Amino acid sequence: MIVKKSKRKYNKIGDKMKLYDTHSDIMFNLYDRTLKHETDVFAKYHLNDLKAGNIKGGIWVVYSETDFDIIKAYDIALKAVAPYIDQFDVIYGLEGLRNVPNIEVLDALYQKGIRHASLTWNEENHFATGVAGPADHGLKDLGKEVIQYMNKHKMIIDVSHLNVKSFYDVLEEDPQILFASHSNAYTLSNHRRNLNDDQLKALKLANGYVGVNSARNFVSKDPKKQNLDGLIDQIIYLAEHLGLDHIMFGLDMMHFLSDYDNANLDDLTCYQDANQIEQKLLARGFSHTEIEMLAFKNYLKAIAMVERAKNE
Repeated sequence: MIVKKSKRKYNKIGDKMKLYDTHSDIMFNLYDRTLKHETDVFAKYHLNDLKAGNIKGGIWVVYSETDFDIIKAYDIALKAVAPYIDQFDVIYGLEGLRNVPNIEVLDALYQKGIRHASLTWNEENHFATGVAGPADHGLKDLGKEVIQYMNKHKMIIDVSHLNVKSFYDVLEEDPQILFASHSNAYTLSNHRRNLNDDQLKALKLANGYVGVNSARNFVSKDPKKQNLDGLIDQIIYLAEHLGLDHIMFGLDMMHFLSDYDNANLDDLTCYQDANQIEQKLLARGFSHTEIEMLAFKNYLKAIAMVERAKNE
């Protein structure tokens, strides 16, 4: 065991653990539902859920599984979240760059407040190769330019979704703020998006961080372990390879996405259920200090270099 039993309660009675989530598809959901003529989407699907789980913020993204106008998408999402954003501490991000044709468009998104990006959403594109692309294809020349741009502008470079070759190619470019925002250990669950032991070692050497993913098949392929105990197994394993000070929560909650029914853990079905994480960690021997590290301190330390948008 990597942790010691806590000698005191984490919070005062009635308090809840605050948590930052390094991967949420909220911005895509705002864009998608607004495009389908729903109104006040954030209040309807997110506001109460986030507050009930004491989610203080994190990285909220538009993901690019298909082709669409990414500038328009972010304009719609930003307008939808604007009445509520002051209640949360958010970094806006891009999960995949298939809809970003060049660095000029990335810069336009940067000017709108984007401070995070992963290069692919599984696919091979003009920047890099994701886990669904050919294993022998990696980072492209334009992808190297993107890494240089992101380093210069103090953006979070996210290696979740990259295939193994692209992963190591990105590390060769000396990424300054390095996350695998929503990935787990491949040894515990052989999902193609999880990281093998050599990748975890390389992340540690590169001063990278991992956001532990609560999608059920990322946690375990065994249905009996698709729960918070299985998630804690992942935390312990990752900490043994990276150190607990480089582990965060990248929950990847999907209850508000109509195409991903029943995708998260049995006992973590929405953000409100995050209130159970603290007691589960305590029961497994984590201390007050260690829970704080996982829930928010590691994340806040990791983003200290990020140049935040001036209009936040």
